[in-house]
Amino acid sequence: MDNLKYLHSKSSSRTNKNLEILKKFFTKKDLNYLSEKSVSIVGTNGKTSTASILNDLLLNAGLNTCLFTSPHLVQLNERIQINSKLISDLDLAKYFDKVCIFEKENEIVLGYFESIFLVAASYFLDNELDVFIVEAGIGGRLDTTSILNSQIVCLTNVDLDHTELLGNNIEDILFEKIKISQNVKCFILGSNKIHRQYESIIKEELNINDKNYELSFSRENNTKSINSREGVYTKLNEDLATTALKKILNNFHIQSSGSISSKNSDNFEYRVPKGRFQVIDSGKNFKIIDGAHNPAGVDAFFNLLEETYTKDEIESLDCYIAFNKNKDFKKMLDIICNKDYLNIKLLENNIFYNQLNLEAIESYLDSEGKKSIKSSLSKFHLSNKASILIGSLYLVGEYIKEYK
Repeated sequence: MDNLKYLHSKSSSRTNKNLEILKKFFTKKDLNYLSEKSVSIVGTNGKTSTASILNDLLLNAGLNTCLFTSPHLVQLNERIQINSKLISDLDLAKYFDKVCIFEKENEIVLGYFESIFLVAASYFLDNELDVFIVEAGIGGRLDTTSILNSQIVCLTNVDLDHTELLGNNIEDILFEKIKISQNVKCFILGSNKIHRQYESIIKEELNINDKNYELSFSRENNTKSINSREGVYTKLNEDLATTALKKILNNFHIQSSGSISSKNSDNFEYRVPKGRFQVIDSGKNFKIIDGAHNPAGVDAFFNLLEETYTKDEIESLDCYIAFNKNKDFKKMLDIICNKDYLNIKLLENNIFYNQLNLEAIESYLDSEGKKSIKSSLSKFHLSNKASILIGSLYLVGEYIKEYK
């Protein structure tokens, strides 16, 4: 268990730079098995939701799964789930032993994300599970999980995020994400916008044709406005996961012994991951926490909020916010400031890792002539007014640790 302390000590480092050498952790047979049995989930937003829904659908179909997602909200074990159960500390330590041995043999120090991913992949291989559902970290082409070369790749959507690493325009970011695999046999797209603008580029870059290119939405909807709000992000994630299920069951010859099939999966109820439009108090004075952490995510959150509640219900809504340092907080604030029903509450400093300084947010709001009030997580928790908490998954995670 001492190794777990070593693993947790890696969390302060965000460096993952050992892509080529990571392949040596596996045999050629292992890599072939991982390629055949894994599903890579990439995109700007909705990856965890899509991966979690797909996991539940596959389990209900009688398959055994390993789900790998990030980040975690409360404990590291959340990142690796076997048949929807968090990996135990005992298994985490056992498989991290292998990682430590690999580090010593190759005289390297692996990053936090790299180490956890190797644990998940090792567990999947040793237990000969049916499907390995893998959410990419950042991007795809240079992401740790790209060593899988998954035959099935699901793309949720593409928007501007992590531009310092992925590029300053949609096409560059799209390229980075779809290159998660060099062995794509089935590419499933969940974004109408990306399909209309970049279909030919995707097919050319991945060397695939119509047979390998699947849409999780109806082609008849392609003429609708890009700004159409029909089909909230949650529904798009559901459709993407359901389409992936059908491909796994029908095209990859994986037998299902469960009660669900690709024909009746639409009626199955699955769980929504914590921290994604999570209503923690309902009724008139509701409270919602959401990990929206980029402009597209914040915009999607308010779309869903306004579809879920009437104007009267959100007439005067307290909005508690804090952001990560490396995010486009100004664009997120622009979206928030355009909602005239919001009372903006700025959360105090030092709540979570890499938090943007409160004063930077306050300064921008002042320059835009917007009023705000300084506040805290405890005030959000104790408030008897309708309230929302958004801006970062790390923020939501700290709230859940402290109060839920």
